[in-house]
Amino acid sequence: MRYLLAVLLGVSDLILCAAPAYALDPDVSITDLRHTRWTAEDGVPLGIYALAQTPDGFLWTGSDSGLHRFDGVRFEMVPAPANGASVGESVSALMAARNGDLWIGYQSGRIAVLRDGKLIDRTPSYSDRWVHNFLEDRTGAVWAQTGNTNHPLMRYGAGQWQIIGKQWGVDSVFAWGIAESKDGRIWLSDRAKTLVLEPGEQHFKSTQNPATDGEVKVLATDRSGQVWQSSGANGTRRLPAVLRAHPDAPTLISVPASQATASLRTLLFDRDGSIWAVTYAAGVIRIGRPQGLYRGGKPVEEFFTAKEGLSSDRALAVLEDREGNIWVGTSAGLDRFTPANIRAAAGVQPYSRFGYIVMAARDGTVYAADSDSLYATSPHGATSRVLEGLRNPQALCEDAAGVVWFTTSDTFFRGVGQRFDQIPLEKRRNFLDCVATRDGRLWFNRTRGGITRYENGEWIESLPDGPDGPLKVTTLVPYRDGLLAHVRSQGLVYMTLPGTKVLWKKSDIPGGEIDSLLPMKDDVLVASTGGLARLRDGKITVLKRDDPWLQGVVGMVDDRHGFTWLLSRAGIARVSSDALARSFDRPDVDLHVRLFDFDDGLRGPAVTGYSKNSAVQGGDGVLRFLTTDGIAQVQPAQLTRNRLPPPVRITGLAFGSRRLRDPASTTLPAGASRVEIDYTALSLTIPKRVRFRYRLSGADDDWVDAGNRRQAFYTNLAPGDYRFEVIAANNDGVWNQQGASLDFKVMPTFMQSIWFKGLIAAALALMLWLLYALRLRTETARLRDRFDAQISERTRIARDLHDTLLQGMQAMLLNFQALASKLSPDDALRQQMERLLDRTQETIREGRDRIHLLRDPEASTMDLAECLGRHAQELAAEHQLLCDVSVPFPPRPLQPVVYEELRQIGREAITNACLHSKGARVDIGLTYINDGVVLVVQDDGMGISEERLGAERHWGLKGMRERARLIGATMSVAARPTGGTEVRIGIAAEQAYPKH
Repeated sequence: MRYLLAVLLGVSDLILCAAPAYALDPDVSITDLRHTRWTAEDGVPLGIYALAQTPDGFLWTGSDSGLHRFDGVRFEMVPAPANGASVGESVSALMAARNGDLWIGYQSGRIAVLRDGKLIDRTPSYSDRWVHNFLEDRTGAVWAQTGNTNHPLMRYGAGQWQIIGKQWGVDSVFAWGIAESKDGRIWLSDRAKTLVLEPGEQHFKSTQNPATDGEVKVLATDRSGQVWQSSGANGTRRLPAVLRAHPDAPTLISVPASQATASLRTLLFDRDGSIWAVTYAAGVIRIGRPQGLYRGGKPVEEFFTAKEGLSSDRALAVLEDREGNIWVGTSAGLDRFTPANIRAAAGVQPYSRFGYIVMAARDGTVYAADSDSLYATSPHGATSRVLEGLRNPQALCEDAAGVVWFTTSDTFFRGVGQRFDQIPLEKRRNFLDCVATRDGRLWFNRTRGGITRYENGEWIESLPDGPDGPLKVTTLVPYRDGLLAHVRSQGLVYMTLPGTKVLWKKSDIPGGEIDSLLPMKDDVLVASTGGLARLRDGKITVLKRDDPWLQGVVGMVDDRHGFTWLLSRAGIARVSSDALARSFDRPDVDLHVRLFDFDDGLRGPAVTGYSKNSAVQGGDGVLRFLTTDGIAQVQPAQLTRNRLPPPVRITGLAFGSRRLRDPASTTLPAGASRVEIDYTALSLTIPKRVRFRYRLSGADDDWVDAGNRRQAFYTNLAPGDYRFEVIAANNDGVWNQQGASLDFKVMPTFMQSIWFKGLIAAALALMLWLLYALRLRTETARLRDRFDAQISERTRIARDLHDTLLQGMQAMLLNFQALASKLSPDDALRQQMERLLDRTQETIREGRDRIHLLRDPEASTMDLAECLGRHAQELAAEHQLLCDVSVPFPPRPLQPVVYEELRQIGREAITNACLHSKGARVDIGLTYINDGVVLVVQDDGMGISEERLGAERHWGLKGMRERARLIGATMSVAARPTGGTEVRIGIAAEQAYPKH
């Protein structure tokens, strides 16, 4: 049985070891992880006893100053009390339940549950001491460890609490640790023994594991579901799957206890299988790959204390978040441990007073020198010191035969297979760099200027001086049959010494300086202070982009995965080599740049002013970069990437002097002219790299790119319904496209309400009506004045006509009558004259009537239809036409001027129809309605052409239109579809009928 158990444990360990890589590599030292801390200066609450992360992504801290939540940027206190709990009451325990509830234990013994933003009291009447810890078992029951010695353990299930005491087999006054194994057993430790509760039972059994009386024993469950125990006496070990009392149970073995273990507070297994423990006095302990203990291995125990940067050695709580970051709460702050894509190079001193130089040999070995030593890193990653006691190393290079040449300020070395021999120097020489051309020659650029060649044991000065002395050469690489170098006073120069050719003048170089050169097949990448360029077939092409990562590039290297890496002022940029090559001819190519900076573990900026390319790749695939804080290394094949889209939350809505926390749909009061919306995304790895986009329907036409800003501001919002939407991307650009939304309504003020708009509309209508009435009154007065003037003029004309024309015609009529009386009554001439005399007499009578009307237009008693009908009958009889007059509605009195003008227009229309239409019928219609008067004259004749309608010489039509305009009437003359012509005159009631 013992052998079978050992085999099963070994298999489980192999399964764990075969699991894919996780966030925090156990093989990476804790000091190589990226560590960030928040202290009181950053607004962190002090004395953090508990940590939890709810499913919505918020990190919760329980501290001496109460309950706070953290989104990676801001700490917010939970303001709502729970049944008498005061705001800021000290919190000692937290647990995020599977249903999203947050269980809160207070130092006072109070217990509450935070659900949907509201605190619900869960305090039993007998709880009056610290709540130390919570555990939710697989049945959903919650276990609570407290500081009350009468009931140190409680269980909440089915809506009520139970005291777990002697009736459950627990007789201790302390409960130090509690955990659940994958088989559903509950493990409990007190200061004397370890107990276990089988599923479905209500009585704990002792495992008979001896313990030192009074020692603290903490429990934790690993990823395989097995329970581990750690104590100051017995160290850290995995508890057996069977009780110790069983005769076949294996002997317990442990990670040896250390002095720090005696002050353990809690234990945590991360997703990589490492153990994290926090202590009261010794900071943080990490045990990498503890399962190796049962395969004959020796797990590594590491410490991280205030000396290494922890906010305090008194660490109180530890948590792993959903992204794999480890959080530690201490008495003085909050700490985070995150995987670092950039780490310090192993085996090389982290400080060098004269800086560093690096060179990658063709066999995969990387050579690095600090101020007094030379190191060699093999293609397998092992680093060793090959030379020491040096004075200011200067240059490293390799010739075509694989020989490594190395110079210091006073020594020259030749190395083969990491064995270096010293070559005597006849005098001291100072170099910046060296390269070897394919002909086997070594070339050195001197610090004081110029180039020296080393050949067959001789030093030969090779570059002629310029007009101001030796030419300053800052960087050089082998190129074709010579050298490609940057000469500070000239620019980029191709040298086939003693000949030189300037390929890129200094005045044309962005920034004026070239910092690095990288041969790439037939091209050379040229990094200047102001950007990047390509040398191809002797022609320079500048990359037309102004991205920050292209400024001040001092190191360039290609990896084995198709990427080019550039070290610049912005950090370390990775870009596709193919895309970069295409971008010189097509600047709009998307390069998909990934930038690594201080948030990725880079501890210092790039080194400027060195001649050597500050980036190399070794046979182990690791990239190494020179920085002011040492040599940084990146393993391209093991880059971590955050693939979790961040949860997005809208955390606040402010208007006026009010602010709503975690708002749902809401209605804003009238007059809310300025609205501020707070939102966040719960990616805690690198919060400042989280990017946001938002839009407000009804205000924004498209998404607004907010960068890392977590607030949106709107002013002068019109009343109405709005929907605010926000989406976010994590530090690696993974977007949560669903995001979060908030619906709200802005109520109108009285001046914005529909009632006010109705009043404005009514007032405007009243004003328009008053203007119309005033206009009508003015026009009526003008017409009255015109009518009075016409009456005066007509009276004068009538008087003149009566006194002259009619009197003369009457005299002439009497004379004609006298002549006619002299003829025989049967004479045809007399009969014709009598007919003419009758006609003349009628005309004189009608003339008198007209004169009477001129004097008093309102005195006419003749109806308009009757007047027009009489005129039509006379003309129709003379021209042998049929005539019909229709008046469908009773006639109504008309304004005198309207009557007169309509009569004249009608007479003219009837006359035209009788004389010019050549038709057989004339119809006259006169309609009196409430809206006005309509007069229609129609004939069935030959019609009227468009040419005649527009001709200015037809004075009758022109006069009719003038009369119509005079009284405000509309008039149309058109050809009828069935033949003939129609004249239509319409006048509104306001102008046609008298006012009463």
